[in-house]
Amino acid sequence: MVYSAMPDRNRIEQAKRDGHLTVPLTISVRPGRDEEVEQALVRLGATVESRDPRIGYLRAEMPVDKVEQAFLITGVSRVDVDEPLGNRLPEP
Repeated sequence: MVYSAMPDRNRIEQAKRDGHLTVPLTISVRPGRDEEVEQALVRLGATVESRDPRIGYLRAEMPVDKVEQAFLITGVSRVDVDEPLGNRLPEP
């Protein structure tokens, strides 16, 4: 789910109800701001899984209760809240 001004609160609330403590985010970053954004995400408790400054994106696992704050970080231009991955085996 993509948000530009406000996060998808339904998606975040569903993740909380499902017991997820974190959600995966894909974050578009303005040119030259990737290190600054990564440090701000880490201060919020995120784990940055990958970063590609050539195309301006970060992939991070963010605490559910901090997702809204991720968009407010200077240098962030877009945040995609991805579906949390379940750890259950698929049922036949």
